[in-house]
Amino acid sequence: MLLLHGVVPAGREIDEQGELSDGEYQIVEDGDLAVLAREVAGEDELTEDDAVKYLDALVELVRGGPVLPLRFGTVAPDVDAVRSEVLAPAAEEFARALEATADLVELRLTFTLTDEAVARLFREDPELRAAAGRGGPGSEMSERIEVGQLVAQRLTEQRSQLVAAWVATMGELTEDTKSISSSEEGWEQVALLVRRERLDELDEAVRALTNEVDGLAELEYVGPLPLYSFDAIGMADASTTAQSQQSRWGW
Repeated sequence: MLLLHGVVPAGREIDEQGELSDGEYQIVEDGDLAVLAREVAGEDELTEDDAVKYLDALVELVRGGPVLPLRFGTVAPDVDAVRSEVLAPAAEEFARALEATADLVELRLTFTLTDEAVARLFREDPELRAAAGRGGPGSEMSERIEVGQLVAQRLTEQRSQLVAAWVATMGELTEDTKSISSSEEGWEQVALLVRRERLDELDEAVRALTNEVDGLAELEYVGPLPLYSFDAIGMADASTTAQSQQSRWGW
């Protein structure tokens, strides 16, 4: 059984010095497309280690060019099935998506607010202070629960606004941004869509932002990654539509 990782242009080679150098992986080609695959025991026997290897392989693969990640757990019984059941039916969509995203990668920033940042939000937000005051000693349990929920919701809103303002400082370097997850524990994760040629500039911008938010948030920076959070097929369709609407002069 083959575990499928991602679709790439045909001709992509496995880097013998990287994460894919242990001989487990193979490139299955069909026409202009290919899929990175690894032999596994079976779909029902996938482990956490398989998930880690899947992610590591995609990160390694995207360093060499565009890759369309396939959902973890996508399997095929053999290389013929990869060609006939995975690549061939969606060949045109895959090709358009790879072309549309050829110079794009995803980066992720995770902001974890410090206690000082939360205290600052309370100081600067009268609604938060007023809500917290209603849940003090002597209040009913139901009221304290309601107040706690209101405070948590307001903190989440304020945190999102704060993170959005920080991310906006890198707006000129990104093609798109998307908030992808958050938690009541105080962290929020944002995905950035970035052109490969701007990665060095973004690295520098993230270092500057790390200094700027020091004391208010801990910042984790991961990438480049394949486009997990952005719709590569949708980008290709939008690009095709835009081209079809242009005049012969390219307006």
